[in-house]
Amino acid sequence: MLLVETPPRNMAPAPTAPVMERFERMPNDAAFAMQQRNTLLSQPPEFFAGVFGGRTPSLQEKLFWIEERVRESASWTMFRNNFYFVVIELTSPLIHACIRRHDGRPCTDWNHLQQIKSELIGPEHEAVELFPAESRLINTTNEYHLWAHPHSGFRFPFGFGADRCVLDQVPA
Repeated sequence: MLLVETPPRNMAPAPTAPVMERFERMPNDAAFAMQQRNTLLSQPPEFFAGVFGGRTPSLQEKLFWIEERVRESASWTMFRNNFYFVVIELTSPLIHACIRRHDGRPCTDWNHLQQIKSELIGPEHEAVELFPAESRLINTTNEYHLWAHPHSGFRFPFGFGADRCVLDQVPA
């Protein structure tokens, strides 16, 4: 199914948006780990109550939880460009890409997400964005999560067929 809506003839051309630059890999070092610790330590009690099932954890529990998050992040590969910060995590059995804009605004350009997937995971890898059950909902600061299969030849058993169809501009 391909839906193409013809724009009205009197519609002005869209303004040209800034071009998204290529990504640069960021170091994942002791300085990043310390920054992560400080960010987590500065969170209000409500943050930790959400993590600990509604109760306020002891200082020891909080510190242990923070160190576990820092340890988990040691395997992340991080990238940034002029618009986005992206963390790639190799989870089994999929690759997880966590994407957020520097300005904290929502990601509204599907082409940007496709470019991020192609550049950081691979042009022939397929990825999906999951809308989870409410019981598994994660909703933080306009972060977007893509889940990709690690093999470029893998195709999800849903979606479009093998024929490529790209319309860069709708004809006037």
